[in-house]
Amino acid sequence: MIRSYNHRGFVLEVAIETNGRLVPSPGDVRYLAIVTISRSGRPVTAFSPLCIEHARYASFMSAEDALMSAQTAARTFVDEWVRAAP
Repeated sequence: MIRSYNHRGFVLEVAIETNGRLVPSPGDVRYLAIVTISRSGRPVTAFSPLCIEHARYASFMSAEDALMSAQTAARTFVDEWVRAAP
């Protein structure tokens, strides 16, 4: 699953991947979020791509949780980077 969001002139692309098993056992599916932050069609090399993980479990329990957490983290990265720019 891939979603794109616009934030402060940047495009935040969030890709969600599973733990890689073809047929996982019930409850064994975990999700990982990969974030690419770009501007004018080119990735911003200061922080892109990013791998966002859940701090306590190393992966997310649902695709929705991974998606929303990664979007929030990417927005925070952009906000802090823009704030720190001269």
